[in-house]
Amino acid sequence: MGDTQPRRLEERLVYELLLMIGLMILALGQVTLLPAPLGFPPALVLVVVVNRTLIGVSSSQPDHNTITSLRWAIYGGLALDVCSATPIGSHVLALTLAAMIIAAATRRLRIEGLFIPLSAVLVGILIYECTLALVYHITVTPLDWPAYAQVAILPSVSMALILSLPTFSLMRWLDLRMKK
Repeated sequence: MGDTQPRRLEERLVYELLLMIGLMILALGQVTLLPAPLGFPPALVLVVVVNRTLIGVSSSQPDHNTITSLRWAIYGGLALDVCSATPIGSHVLALTLAAMIIAAATRRLRIEGLFIPLSAVLVGILIYECTLALVYHITVTPLDWPAYAQVAILPSVSMALILSLPTFSLMRWLDLRMKK
C-alpha cells in the first residue's frame, strides 16, 4: 500500500543521522574522556575509519562500502574539528586522505590475519599525523619536523597500533553479525 521510496529515504536519513551522532560521541570521547598517557589522546576515530575502510574493501560491494567509509571519514573529521582546537577542515582532510589511500592500496588484497590491519593503521596514522602537521605548519606556525616526529608522531603511531587489532576484531564481528 503505497510507495516504499519515502520509507527508504527516511531510513537512510535516520541511519546517517545516527552515524553522525555516533561519530560525534566517539570524537568527544577521544578528545575528552580517553586517557592521554603521552600528553594527547589516541586517534580512535582514525582507527575506526581505517578499520571500516578495510572491512568495506573486503566486502562483496567494495565500491559502495568505500564510499561509506569516506562518509565515516568526513563525519568523524567534522566531529574532531568541532571538538578540538585545530583549523576547521584539517581532520576532515587528514581522515579522508588516509581512507582513500588505504582503500586504493588494499583494494585487491584479501583482508585476513593481523598484518594488513596493522599495516593499514600504520600507514593511516602516518598520513593522518603528517597531514595535520602540514596543515598546522602552513596555517599556524612553522614546525620543527624532527622534534615533531619524535614527540608527536611516534607516540601517536604506537597508541594507534595498540588500538587497531581489538577495534578491527570488534568491527569485523559486528559486520558479520549485521549481515546475518
